Amino acid sequence: MKKKLVSLITAGVLFISSSVFAETLSPGYDLFERMSSYGANMYIDDSVTTDYIMIEAMKKVINEDPDLAVKLIKAGFESLDEYTEYYTKEEFELFNKNINNVFYGIGVLIQEEGDYITVVSCVEDGAASKAGVLPGDKIAKVDGVDVKGAGVDKVQDLIVGELGTDVTVTFLRGGREIEFTLTRSEVKGQTVGGTILKNNIGYIQIINFAANTANEFSKIIWEFEMAGVKHIILDLRNNPGGYFDAAVDIAKMIVPEGPIVETVFRDESSSEVIYSQLKNPKFDFCVLINRNSASASEVLASAIGDSGIGHLVGEISYGKGVIQSMFEMWDGTAFKITTGKYFTRNGLDINGNGIEPHEYVENSTKPIDLTKYSTFDYKTKPKVGDVSKNVLAAKERLKVMGYYNGEINDVFEAEFADAIYKFQEENGLGAYGVLDVSTQVKMENIFYKIEVEQDDQLIYAYEYFGGKVEDLEL
Repeated sequence: MKKKLVSLITAGVLFISSSVFAETLSPGYDLFERMSSYGANMYIDDSVTTDYIMIEAMKKVINEDPDLAVKLIKAGFESLDEYTEYYTKEEFELFNKNINNVFYGIGVLIQEEGDYITVVSCVEDGAASKAGVLPGDKIAKVDGVDVKGAGVDKVQDLIVGELGTDVTVTFLRGGREIEFTLTRSEVKGQTVGGTILKNNIGYIQIINFAANTANEFSKIIWEFEMAGVKHIILDLRNNPGGYFDAAVDIAKMIVPEGPIVETVFRDESSSEVIYSQLKNPKFDFCVLINRNSASASEVLASAIGDSGIGHLVGEISYGKGVIQSMFEMWDGTAFKITTGKYFTRNGLDINGNGIEPHEYVENSTKPIDLTKYSTFDYKTKPKVGDVSKNVLAAKERLKVMGYYNGEINDVFEAEFADAIYKFQEENGLGAYGVLDVSTQVKMENIFYKIEVEQDDQLIYAYEYFGGKVEDLEL
């Protein structure tokens, strides 16, 4: 918030004692503002104003240190709202790569949560998934660089790189650091994934809205139509948004005739109600949303829910009902600024409020299913070079716990001995890298207490369309 300029002062102020004077001043900008005001009112030339002194000071400081100009612009734009932002040329290039998923990386979808960038999901068969990175892991370091407090684009920039090169990422999980060295691979640029579940129920996930998202969505629903699919689960959870037009274009493919969204801009001539002309919708939807479903994903979810062709399930969405426009400058820099807001098909302003699902469902946690893992026999003490089912059981457990990220088999390699040593050291055991019985017992005692998230939201949606939970592979 801009501060009001200090009112005019009288000459009597000059005679206030120094101790009182010091107490009335606050650091930083307040001092700068006060002194500019004093100068303007005391200077011999009464045409000099407070604004003149402040502007000239800013010019002089920026000329002496041009980097301050970027800092000032960033601070100025960020002061407007939490979504308005200025990008340097390099930052803008990175923004475009990220939003359109063009990079070589480790296969994670990430978002900002508090001080850390957090893994939302891992791409199937990606480097992170294979190594044992889990949703909820917080990124603490990338190649030794502390990224606490860094933004998504900065962390993404450090993680991505040349195809086939390695990056070491340190995650926080359960209060402890876990380090993985991962090989960058091609991350598919697709933002939409789909499959047909048992009982001919379609499932589509949109991870964000990029330039090609509507085309990707169109291909999947065409395949569904050819397969006779009538019911679709649309997963918009953890979707941060993206291109507004992409969400609108998808809505036009599936939402029945009528309004999709109303946009309101400062320039009233730009405001409009965007309509769907679709006469005969072909699908019914169950839309999954959560507290991280934002912006363009809320546009699509509300249009589906308000039109009556979709049942919204999950949690109240993020509540970003404003529109940003991106402007690229002549020098390659750019700024994204809030230029409008939108109202849902039913006329609701969701900004700061979010979308209420028709059915509120939170995912629960449950104890890990031990039947899916190998068991210890508590008889042998495998060491490097041994082959044993106890090694297989330990590898499975240590991978889940984040101590081991190698291949899951029954062979005791030197790399696995390092993982055993670390586990023993951190859990009060004699640390010597042998999988002895006491280590097996300790490992099992910790493992069976681990709880994993159960996707109750997806289960609800599947059953909503008549599916049976035992047919749903989670």
